[in-house]
Amino acid sequence: MNKPNIAVLAGGYSGEYDISIQSAAEILEHIDTSRFSPMMVVLESEESWCAVHSDGRRSNIDKSSFTWLNSSGDTQTFDVAFIMVHGTPGEDGLLQKYFENLNIPFTTGSSDSVSTTFNKYISNNKLRQEGLFVATSYLIEKGNLLDQDELNNILQLIPPPCFVKPNHGGSSLGVSKVLTKDDILPSIHHAFKTGTPSVLIESLLTGKEFSVGVVPGDDSSPIAMPVTEIISENEFFDYEAKYEGASQEITPAEISTELADKIQLNALQAYESLNCRGMVRIDFIVVEENRPAILEINSVPGFTRMSLLPQQLAYAGINVKDLLSRIIESSIAN
Repeated sequence: MNKPNIAVLAGGYSGEYDISIQSAAEILEHIDTSRFSPMMVVLESEESWCAVHSDGRRSNIDKSSFTWLNSSGDTQTFDVAFIMVHGTPGEDGLLQKYFENLNIPFTTGSSDSVSTTFNKYISNNKLRQEGLFVATSYLIEKGNLLDQDELNNILQLIPPPCFVKPNHGGSSLGVSKVLTKDDILPSIHHAFKTGTPSVLIESLLTGKEFSVGVVPGDDSSPIAMPVTEIISENEFFDYEAKYEGASQEITPAEISTELADKIQLNALQAYESLNCRGMVRIDFIVVEENRPAILEINSVPGFTRMSLLPQQLAYAGINVKDLLSRIIESSIAN
């Protein structure tokens, strides 16, 4: 019996390209090759997708069918898409819609689910409706020229210090901590430079930062991982802190069982509320010592050797190879 062909998708069109390549390489290293036949597919641009062979050769992907031709001219297909593209188009729903149209199973939530988690403003409103705690936020669409009255209204609703961040995006790219009202407009321009169609001004929540992964358990029901505390050397958990070692990460977090349970329960509730699937990481800040607030939902979390989720899986004693098999099999079943 032929083993299912698994396309591990990497790259993409955002500033998270390099992290995505590293994440996908880790996934490839841990997929059970006795059961599956994996191959990396790199998205270099909207026009150029390539299947990468073990010897480094590349074959162009026909995007109309997600196939490629081997040296004999035979068409090669994929049975499952393991999406490890951070940012666009992996976390904004575009890849998911593409595979839905081709009827090819994939390893994340649906296009609707993923596009919602990528839009911080919409996902925060939905989480708030579900009774979960999130920051107060104000949305600015691209092309909206702020007049003084609107700016004054924003400052009344969300006075500095506050955060300005791309409404769409990850890895803390384009995020600024704003300390004075004079910094608001430069920070908005900085966030728009990431290519986001809208920018979020968000109230500052003060407290300790935590992160927890949610993955499918043995019966495919979601389970929460051990909680990680993040102690950043920078003003907040930015790109340098996440990927260049400017942070201390403690797994499991040295917190009470009660608080850890509360964070994990909120993570599971958010996962279910937003119809997530596969591996997800949810970032929190705990205010008032015991009140978790959700900062961000990562529908395609980093999986590099420095990423948080692999650390949590290791502490939980979860075999990565078994987990990836479970994710692939559940995507086929769905």
